[in-house]
Amino acid sequence: MASIVSAALIILTLAVTGFSVFRRYFIGHPLTWSDELSGFLVVAIVMLGAAEVLRKGEHVSVDIFSENATGRKRWILEFWSNLSIAIVAAVLCVSAINSVQFSLMFGIYSDSYLEAPLWIPQSFLVVGAGLLCLLAAAKCLDLIFVRNRP
Repeated sequence: MASIVSAALIILTLAVTGFSVFRRYFIGHPLTWSDELSGFLVVAIVMLGAAEVLRKGEHVSVDIFSENATGRKRWILEFWSNLSIAIVAAVLCVSAINSVQFSLMFGIYSDSYLEAPLWIPQSFLVVGAGLLCLLAAAKCLDLIFVRNRP
């Protein structure tokens, strides 16, 4: 579901950017808020798409080690990789939760033309990091219980 929302946000970002370009160069009245909205949407796109990329095994990795490893070494590399992702994503999720709570408590808004409540774009960090952490943890459990060490 998150990947579908991410794909829809890509289309929305394209539409907003295209409309902004049209307004700037053909009408002569640029949108003042489109750059900030596009930035927020890119954060949402990346965070919502990260778990899907991990699920498909398309994250950037050092292939020279993982492609040449076999047996126990490959299992250890896969486990360590997924465990590392789970830990970093958990730390990011907790930090994002704190940021959202802080923004809500003090009513913080963006300081540009859009003046959006910052908890909204920050919440995509919580959702994306949470999904990434859960998926990486599930991959670790899969390695332990389903694909036992060779």
